[in-house]
Amino acid sequence: MAAIFVSILISVICLLLLFLFFIRTDAPAAETPAPKHIDLSIAGLSAVCILDLDTLLGDRDYRKLRGKPELRRTSERFRRDRRRIVLMWLEELRSDVNVLWQFRRFLVGDGLPVTFREEVTVASAALIALLYLKIVRIAVFILGPFATFHALRNAKILVEDLSILGGALLTRVPASRKAEIVERWAQHLRALRAA
Repeated sequence: MAAIFVSILISVICLLLLFLFFIRTDAPAAETPAPKHIDLSIAGLSAVCILDLDTLLGDRDYRKLRGKPELRRTSERFRRDRRRIVLMWLEELRSDVNVLWQFRRFLVGDGLPVTFREEVTVASAALIALLYLKIVRIAVFILGPFATFHALRNAKILVEDLSILGGALLTRVPASRKAEIVERWAQHLRALRAA
């Protein structure tokens, strides 16, 4: 009986993740948990800061190369290289999720008040982002980087949304303490990266 329940639960989770994988998010969500103007450069994010995904993920150059028979080998090498770059970018996004989680823990550990609901929201957003990134990695490895363009864009949006949730706590910090917290976080982040 327990095996059936676990199978049903796993099936529902997989269906939800597939739904997330194929959903198109061309426009930002109407309701966001925090304002979009939060400066998260202090959090130490790297991959989320890429503004033009079309340069990284666009297939225009690949189609041009593939259209010429004499450049077919070059197009295949281009595709393999682009897959490797996209997989590295997805790994950086996963690292950004971990940094955001540590940033939020740092702020909460510094005494900033949070509600249980906020914590559950951030934890579930982080879990969904990590699972989605894992699924997209597998899809990129199997299908290639050009067939998964919308899923890759959604992955970036999920991590951006998580950064907004994590950074919303920073807006509650009084201006007098913010510089001190930012400096201590920068030291903490340097120590994490050195380890």
